[in-house]
Amino acid sequence: MKRYKKEIHLSSFDNLTVSLYLIGYKNIGESIVVLFKDVAGDENKVVFSFVIDCYKKEGLFLTKKILEDNGVTALDMVCWTHPHCDHTPGIDEIVNDYFKPDMWFFMPKFYFGNLNPDLLKTESAFTQEANMSLENILKKKDKESNVRKTIIGNGDITTHFPVKMVTDDGRCRDLDFYFLTPCGRLIDKYVLKGNEINRPNDLSISFIMSLDGYDFFFGGDTENDHAGDIEKELIKNMRWIKVPHHCSKGAEVICDNIGPYFDFAVSTVYTSSGLPDEDIQKKYIKNGRRLFMTQLKNMALEQEYGVVQFNYSFRDDQILVDIHTFGNAHEYISSNS
Repeated sequence: MKRYKKEIHLSSFDNLTVSLYLIGYKNIGESIVVLFKDVAGDENKVVFSFVIDCYKKEGLFLTKKILEDNGVTALDMVCWTHPHCDHTPGIDEIVNDYFKPDMWFFMPKFYFGNLNPDLLKTESAFTQEANMSLENILKKKDKESNVRKTIIGNGDITTHFPVKMVTDDGRCRDLDFYFLTPCGRLIDKYVLKGNEINRPNDLSISFIMSLDGYDFFFGGDTENDHAGDIEKELIKNMRWIKVPHHCSKGAEVICDNIGPYFDFAVSTVYTSSGLPDEDIQKKYIKNGRRLFMTQLKNMALEQEYGVVQFNYSFRDDQILVDIHTFGNAHEYISSNS
């Protein structure tokens, strides 16, 4: 019998809407907000919510704005995928302001002594400060040991956090979180040999959210050997993909192995690193598939941000999807596709 770790209560599954917001700031910065809503009657009640990574700039904090606009006062889950400057600013503020005692806070299993000191001056410049702030926040909260979940994966479904969804009439469905990376065999070699990690992306968490068999993949910045360790059958079953590492070739294995039932991909950018890579973008849109970007190359950037919002509803055993783009966000269409 499956041992569930949380429960979500709904009036009915026909009233369930899942909204996913991918937030990208101009040229750099990423955050994701996911809200499960019970839309019975005139209500629009958030019954489960989580945030993946964070970014804010120049007074623009869209992660908080989306939570506030939807009446969220506490989060069920926060995931800090890895200590990189474009995934970190404000993550401690989110944990502090939306904390509740049964929150799950996921972070990769590492300590800052694993990181090459040069990274702390450049790519991970202020993430050590953010980590210290998180430590202080968690120490002041109750049940700290139950909140923090340090993640090591194996590229499969063994690292598993199951949630039970229950309706007013007692019907049940599964919501599963399968943490795939960072892969333990690759991380452990640094610790065992006393080596320093030279790429923050080697720590990146990626995971599948499987909603009654519909698989959403949140790729973080997973790439290279870690992406290559993900079981190909899991990739084949992915229906919605937050593209790992801003459409870099380091995560090419993902787009090369997606299956025939794949629906949508969505990605942020990191223009100073030359990302997205257009060859990877083209792979995602092969055979009529669809890719959305928080901004496109060579476009006039009228806003400091781009947001892509997906609204999923599951009514009469049908999956309905409504997509909206805001700011600089657009669907990617290759000029020669």
